[in-house]
Amino acid sequence: MKKEELRHDPIRENIVKGVQYFSENTSTVLQILAVVVLAVGGLSYYNHTGNIKMESASHLAGRAQNIFINGNLDEAIVKFERVLADYPNTPGAAQSLVYLLNDAMTKNDIEEAKRLLNENDGSINDPHVLAAIYKLQGDISLTEADFSTALKYFQKAENIAEGNPVQSGFQLDIVATLLAQNNYENALQTLEEIIDNEDVGFNEKNIAEELIAYTKHKLGI
Repeated sequence: MKKEELRHDPIRENIVKGVQYFSENTSTVLQILAVVVLAVGGLSYYNHTGNIKMESASHLAGRAQNIFINGNLDEAIVKFERVLADYPNTPGAAQSLVYLLNDAMTKNDIEEAKRLLNENDGSINDPHVLAAIYKLQGDISLTEADFSTALKYFQKAENIAEGNPVQSGFQLDIVATLLAQNNYENALQTLEEIIDNEDVGFNEKNIAEELIAYTKHKLGI
């Protein structure tokens, strides 16, 4: 399916309407990611007060954040980039990555967002943050109709979140990708897993039930 056809495909529009909170709400993803990173950063800071590298990264990232809030975006971006380059694998670097991603997405600079994600794919250790990053990578790939790559990232996020309440959201992302590929059998299997999970929230289960009806119709069941 060509990218131009994807944009006007009524099936695609129906899928996106049902799961857009999970697949396309990039700003919400970044907000959630920011909250998680700040929480992890705060805990890590207090748990490693004797670690100079951690403390320096958190201090510089905090200064950059204040500068960003005050509206000096260019100066803040430079400091965030410095933290990311000089203090990898620290909460400060994760915090900086969130702000840099936010800046790239605000400017609709998808290439810059992809560069940041690709270059820092292995520099985040916290599983919650890493799952959110995989989800964002999947979202970008999905908008570019790169279904195989999108599916890979959504599956990575889903594997990390196994047993966690957010797992169903990543499963719906997987379903959206499978349906876009007309892979109705595997989509139905994933949807049934969501329905069978007693811990799934009402909204997610409701979306899954609607998509099951749609998928079964396409399969002629």
